[in-house]
Amino acid sequence: MKTVVISQPTYLPWLGYFRVMKEADTYVFLDRVQYEKRSWQCRNQIKSPENRQWLTVPTCHKTWLSLEDVRLDNSKQWKRQHLSALRTCYGKAPFFGTYFPFFKSLYEKRWVKLASLNCFTIEFLAAQLGLSPVFLRSSQLRAEGKRTKLLLNICKRLKATRYVSSIGAKEYMRNDGAEELFRREGIDVEFLEYKHPEYPQLFGKFISNQSIVDCLFNCGPKSADIAFGEETATFSGFT
Repeated sequence: MKTVVISQPTYLPWLGYFRVMKEADTYVFLDRVQYEKRSWQCRNQIKSPENRQWLTVPTCHKTWLSLEDVRLDNSKQWKRQHLSALRTCYGKAPFFGTYFPFFKSLYEKRWVKLASLNCFTIEFLAAQLGLSPVFLRSSQLRAEGKRTKLLLNICKRLKATRYVSSIGAKEYMRNDGAEELFRREGIDVEFLEYKHPEYPQLFGKFISNQSIVDCLFNCGPKSADIAFGEETATFSGFT
């Protein structure tokens, strides 16, 4: 069985992003999709002393553009701001010293495109959780189609026998007739619903759905066990 997972490269994703990735033999970054300003593609949250803080990567584009082509607005001091925010929010976390050097190095580089920044960061974060699928970009595969047909064509090109998606895609895929389309190609489809675990955090009451960096800085090597606990994932098909 060869399992393929396909998802957009988002900025500093949450734990659930990596739980779906855990199923993958091949993980495809869906970078040939429409860029959406003020989406997870370019921002995420971390826990701060005041509750939550957004980290947003500024881009040069306000109109329609494919995510693979979106350029960063490096006239703004976003890298300095993000590094400062991580230091302020996690400087006293148990594993700050373990992971902060990576982010310092990350933000010292001159990034030109958003997708490249996101893919590079995600691959590092995945490795910290012990994940090592084959990483590809949809722009490399040159698969045709939109929505479900694009996903199917990517799976066919990679000779997948199993496709796993987050639960959020279930309804639109069903409406697109995905159950029959994938069945004809001999590809099993499963949807993963993620139940966010709790873990030790700074600054009082636990807040879920933060960027994975929150778990890494607070829990270090235990982050994989926390993120991938048996009770976190429920699988279902189209029915």
